[in-house]
Amino acid sequence: MRPLVAVRRAAPFDPDALSRSPLCWPLLRALHALGPLTEFPEASSLNRVFDGEAPVRFVPAAPRARRHRGGRIAPVIDPRMLYDGRITLAREVPTRDRCWHDFMNALVWGTFPRAKSALHARQHRAVSARVEPGATALPPARTRELDALAILDEGGVVVLAEDPESLREELKRAHPGALRDAMSRRAATAVVFGHAVYESLALGVRPAVVGALVLPKGDLANTEDASGRDVVRHMDRTLSDALENAGHLRTPDDLARVDISDVRPA
Repeated sequence: MRPLVAVRRAAPFDPDALSRSPLCWPLLRALHALGPLTEFPEASSLNRVFDGEAPVRFVPAAPRARRHRGGRIAPVIDPRMLYDGRITLAREVPTRDRCWHDFMNALVWGTFPRAKSALHARQHRAVSARVEPGATALPPARTRELDALAILDEGGVVVLAEDPESLREELKRAHPGALRDAMSRRAATAVVFGHAVYESLALGVRPAVVGALVLPKGDLANTEDASGRDVVRHMDRTLSDALENAGHLRTPDDLARVDISDVRPA
């Protein structure tokens, strides 16, 4: 069993878990919007994480269906009813009760609603394109695009850089300290996006995979005194635009593996 899975199952709810790491700062507004907590909030209560109109609503996840055995015919797959389809078309996020992973996912939704909407819409399109009419099972392996999107969703860090091409190449060459140096010079800002990374930080487990997507810093480069909220909003827009561009993030090679210890709070 993976370390995070074991800790996730054993860890009781702790409303102060996000204070364990300064990298969790982007989620604090969404967390505080839920009010005082002593237990995991129910799915319907998580809708308070949004600042403004909610793009989706959180609904209880149905129990996982058992595999069909004994000659029973499996149902035909309808992409509209799969996870990404429900989010994109019905605007519903199936959410498991008392689950650290889904709780962090809700906080990320409340913090980066545009980017999360764009990501799941793209995943829905990519999955739908692979489902043949009448199919009763999904293809056994994901495409390279779906792998990249999953890594970003679960283990992504978004880096906004003044010179994204140069920094991207340095990170891909695994240049020691490249991200840390760029951030210290204020030439880059890194913000955690993946909800599994936030879950790991909150539960005190080193993240398994952290992939950095480097994007242009844009007009944020001229705002040295930008507030944390400005940074979050800018990143949400920038990442959403990148995800809506089909030419971005076609393969995991578009992500640079980074060490979480090199990331510094914005």
